[in-house]
Amino acid sequence: MVGKITKGLFSNAYFRISVTILIGFIFATWYLNKQVEKEAVKNIDITMQRTAINSIQVVTNILNNYESQLLFLQTIFSSNAPVTVLQKTIANIKKLDPSIDSIYVEPFTLPNSLQTGIPRCKVVERNGSRFIKFSLSLNASSQLSFLISLMKFHKKITEIKDKNYYAYVTIASDSIYLYHPDEKRIGGKVEALDLANEKKIFSSSKDIMENVYSDYLGFPVYRYYKLVDMGGEKWIFTANPDMGLSDSIKQTGNNFLIISIVAICSFLAVFALSILRWKKEFAARRAIERQNMNLLLKAEQQKQIMVSAELERLKSGLNPHFLFNSLGSLRALISKDTQIAKEFAMTLSDLYRYMLRQEDQNLVTLKEELEFTENYISLQKIRFANKIITEINIPTELLECKVPPISLQLLVENCIKHTKISDSEPLHIQIYAEEHLLAVANNYNPRESEMEYSGKGIENLIKRYSFLTQINCQFEISKGYYIAKIPLIFTQ
Repeated sequence: MVGKITKGLFSNAYFRISVTILIGFIFATWYLNKQVEKEAVKNIDITMQRTAINSIQVVTNILNNYESQLLFLQTIFSSNAPVTVLQKTIANIKKLDPSIDSIYVEPFTLPNSLQTGIPRCKVVERNGSRFIKFSLSLNASSQLSFLISLMKFHKKITEIKDKNYYAYVTIASDSIYLYHPDEKRIGGKVEALDLANEKKIFSSSKDIMENVYSDYLGFPVYRYYKLVDMGGEKWIFTANPDMGLSDSIKQTGNNFLIISIVAICSFLAVFALSILRWKKEFAARRAIERQNMNLLLKAEQQKQIMVSAELERLKSGLNPHFLFNSLGSLRALISKDTQIAKEFAMTLSDLYRYMLRQEDQNLVTLKEELEFTENYISLQKIRFANKIITEINIPTELLECKVPPISLQLLVENCIKHTKISDSEPLHIQIYAEEHLLAVANNYNPRESEMEYSGKGIENLIKRYSFLTQINCQFEISKGYYIAKIPLIFTQ
């Protein structure tokens, strides 16, 4: 009797259809669960990577602040301020930042090719203790230096109260910890697992993220490795942003699958309730993801606003810089030849009118900038009695490429400012294109003293290009010529 009932049940078409639907539903539940888990883990990995980058940036900003203070103090030295002013400034800097152990000037000889005005950084050892040393040349024979105590630097980082600082960070140089949350490890060797990853990042020069076991935390974490150039030295920054979400999502997914299968196999009603619960949880996850995406979008928009504001600030420094130098040239001409000075002033007004027209433009065509520069050169030929010889060789097809306004004129002005010009030694300027770069070359005959020039014009130009393209400006001395190259920006 039981056999007949079983045989009749198994042969029933509705039963076979129900079993097929049940198996398909179980498989579909498993597949969808894996897809949701995969997407959630992917988004968490992205969030952890961004958290790591933000945390490293917070610490990097502290190091950059040391460079900013060093550059500020260099300007005080360069201005020949009284000793009392220097002493007071140094005392204030050390008072505001106790991590700075000492500030001093020491003898130093640096080749001319390396005197870039960029702070240099290295790790030094004094009286059995390690320090971070920031240095900046004052002249060819001396440099200004900061000594940063590693222990005081550790204290400064532990006191960070920044909303972007979520992951604990380490800093290593030559496989030695310069900073670690555990102050006992400062000055010691890095973890064994990190040594292999350091070799990997040095060989590839790309950031990496690995799942490693943290001796400090005592459990596996995601560790983000970033190679940073600190004034000539390569430092390894790591951040451990693991918030335990990946394992939690995987465990939640497995538990959910088991519960679903048990519910389907036991009671169809419980199965139906589980589906409703799954839909609710899925909708909640999607809502959280959308909320996170909105937050990221707002952060990116804020970043773009800050970049635009910085670009406008840099552009606002162009006109005063150009006007100041032009008025200096006009002043020199007035005492020599008033008629030529009048012509100079009229042409200068035309040039300045061009600058005002381009005030709201981030880019202009090379053709427009070249015409403006040729007018500027004609002014300088008046001033220097035709002791300037120019040669311009730009292919016609490149004239529609874009460059920042006043960029080419600035490079030509730089040639005139920094070169000796006389009847026996005229200034030769060549303007030509080299692949994707616009080059300005002049015979290298530097003036003996350049104390009157701040270098802000070139610094400004480099910063402007950093917002416009990934290609760097280039400056070099080669075969008796000083050559400056700026990127040409190709647009559709």
